Amino acid sequence: MGWQTEQFSTDHEGYPVAVMGDGSEPAPVDGNSAWWLYDGQDGRPRAIAVRAACECGWRSAEMFPIDWEDQDETDGFEYNSGPYAAWDRQHIAPLLGTTVPDDLTDAIATVRQMLAGLTSSRPLAATAAAAEVEKLGTASLQRAVTAVRDTNGSWEDIGRALGTSRQAAHQRFAKNLFRG
Repeated sequence: MGWQTEQFSTDHEGYPVAVMGDGSEPAPVDGNSAWWLYDGQDGRPRAIAVRAACECGWRSAEMFPIDWEDQDETDGFEYNSGPYAAWDRQHIAPLLGTTVPDDLTDAIATVRQMLAGLTSSRPLAATAAAAEVEKLGTASLQRAVTAVRDTNGSWEDIGRALGTSRQAAHQRFAKNLFRG
């Protein structure tokens, strides 16, 4: 079983697919095409990378390294990285209308890296900075949810954008819409 969303179930089920040296995807081995089968053992070809794939036929252009010792690292699901992140951000988010602009994604990544570095060298400064980021994020989220509701967006839409259910979004925000 691959990666699924509540909205699309198996129609857009994602998974990592093996990539061979020439950029092609190998033929299934005994009806199975799990990337880890292509390890060069028992006469099977050896994959050089994986890419994100979807049941609908979509494939990511980007390829990701294989860690033969850590399937979770290669898959990316546990770490929200690699092929999983590519499937989620490049394929699923546009289908849901929740794609975050690239420049904002880059800015968030920069802040994340800066906080990580600061945590190592100056943990108290990192604590203060993270608190400011949290305040900004909380206020921005509240304003964004209010804007969605003000434009007749549904709690289901909000839940989908947050990666949660309609009910959870409603319970969290309905009584606290930003007014001011």
